Amino acid sequence: MPNSKGRHAHKHTHQHSTKQTKAAATPAKNKASKVAIIFFAFLGLGIGFFIDGSSAITILSGAVIGAIVGYLFGHQIDKSISSTSSTK
Repeated sequence: MPNSKGRHAHKHTHQHSTKQTKAAATPAKNKASKVAIIFFAFLGLGIGFFIDGSSAITILSGAVIGAIVGYLFGHQIDKSISSTSSTK
């Protein structure tokens, strides 16, 4: 009978790295501003529609103003997120 307790265990060649991958280490930049631009553009589009009905100029200007406000709002959120994550 073979003696199984006398055999040597095989080596594990798996490399377990504790470093983060490059994709996980770099956070997505400007993610909040992109979401805020889209959200506020739709919000401005809706406000423009309710103000003047089906006037294309009012709806388009509401969407553009909403996108600008969304960019500014999202940019401030991105800036505050990056400042809090850099202090950790």
